[in-house]
Amino acid sequence: MDTNPTHPEIWRPARRSVLGLLGAVPLAGAVTATPRGAQTWQDAELARRIEEIMARPAFDGAHWGAQFYAPDTGESIYELNTGEPFVAGSSSKVFVGGTAFLALGHDRRFATRVHRTGPVRGGVLHGDLVLVAGGDLLLSGRLRADGSLALPDPDHTYHTTPGAGPIGGDPLRELRSLATQVAAGIRRVEGRVLVDVSLYREGTEGLANNVTATISPVMVNDNLVDVTVEPGRRPGAPAVLEISPQSEYVRIVNKVRTIAASEAASARPLTFADDVRHPDGTRTVSLTGDITDDSPGLFRAYFVPEPAAFAQALFARALREKGVRVDSAATTGSGTRRRLVAEHLSPALPDQLKPMLKVSSNLHTEVFPYLVGAVAGGDPDDPKAAGQRVRRELLERAGFDSSPPGSEQNRYTPRYFVEFLAYMARQPHFRHYRDALPILGRDGTLKDVQPDSPAAGHVHAKTGTSLGTEDGTWMNRQALAGYVELPGGRRLTFAAFVGIRTGSAEAAREMSKVTGQALGEIAAAAYVTQSA
Repeated sequence: MDTNPTHPEIWRPARRSVLGLLGAVPLAGAVTATPRGAQTWQDAELARRIEEIMARPAFDGAHWGAQFYAPDTGESIYELNTGEPFVAGSSSKVFVGGTAFLALGHDRRFATRVHRTGPVRGGVLHGDLVLVAGGDLLLSGRLRADGSLALPDPDHTYHTTPGAGPIGGDPLRELRSLATQVAAGIRRVEGRVLVDVSLYREGTEGLANNVTATISPVMVNDNLVDVTVEPGRRPGAPAVLEISPQSEYVRIVNKVRTIAASEAASARPLTFADDVRHPDGTRTVSLTGDITDDSPGLFRAYFVPEPAAFAQALFARALREKGVRVDSAATTGSGTRRRLVAEHLSPALPDQLKPMLKVSSNLHTEVFPYLVGAVAGGDPDDPKAAGQRVRRELLERAGFDSSPPGSEQNRYTPRYFVEFLAYMARQPHFRHYRDALPILGRDGTLKDVQPDSPAAGHVHAKTGTSLGTEDGTWMNRQALAGYVELPGGRRLTFAAFVGIRTGSAEAAREMSKVTGQALGEIAAAAYVTQSA
């Protein structure tokens, strides 16, 4: 997923694991390969700096792979094990983002519309209001007044990660804007509020940390209910919950207990339990666990199983707040013909990509194959398969193997990365894609990596962190792949990987802090040596 070790992807290798992936490999004997048609020219100073980093005692026994390639000259200026597949973690999200970019276009926007199904007389709608989901991933209040996005890291989709919390802002801002437009001409609805998610068939996907999410064309607040937990006044008292957004869709029962700080070792983790769906479609779920009386606060997010019902309840609430009364009765005078009442147009695709690329949201990552399959593939019934087909066709048309060896286990070679990234750099609106990636020392999952380096602000790259076991031994595997922007408009494409054995899960997490900085330092070395 990313170089922030607090929310790593748990990785378990397939049985067909690549042999020789563990242990140190002497640099002089490295297996190398170049991009097609490229020349090999090892930059001596860059090689020296990289080898000094890799030779540090902290990395004893580590296995590395890396390539730095100059697309303008066709030269590969540094190579190490470039033809060997490495576990990519979330760095492979550059392929997901690239597919969306190529299939949908950089200027693609997604419209969320509200239609009426009957006539309006005297401010009364004799019919239903239908909110039609258009695939906008940013109905969440992320968009700031200056046009930038709120992208806290860790993102709230990593709700069990220390430091996670709500996005900030109003999660219903876009729905309230739609409700304001409706209220301009309608004061009462003699019918229902409905949500149309026919853009594509919903599905369920497993995310990291044992989370299952419903993938839907409608995403309000990422289809999460954010719960901030504060301790009660004294041990034994109930905790205090702040729930956002509030809706009639789900009632969260507070079963979190405040305990003394001295009992922290026996504290029960915060867990959602006893999730019950009622006959009317509403739900009740309990939040259980303990919080110490000296805690600064904890956070959990409830992933809603039925996004359309969640959005319906939230939109109905927004309408009531704007003075629109909804009878929710059987429709009188409703017809099949719809007329537009309100519309919200999303930010363009590069902003839609940023939660996936900047802060590595797995939830957003899982949505894109569905969205691409429905919109570019034209298949709303099996959108995920259609999205995979579109990706395969795009890659093969560009001359890539769409299923390179190891890719089923999310393993890719450094060479595959640098070739793909070089291809993306040749696209007409490449800068939009590049700018959606984390920036070294500035934002996203690279915000705290090499912030004082001369390269800070000049490396755009996707991080990847995979912690897991192999042959009973804990492993830390990390990746960094993207672009080094050099003075004068030149750029390098690069990919760097490292795998190292550790004694425990905790040791793997701690090591990931070190290896994450090292990969950033390797990218920075390329900037410094090639800028001279």
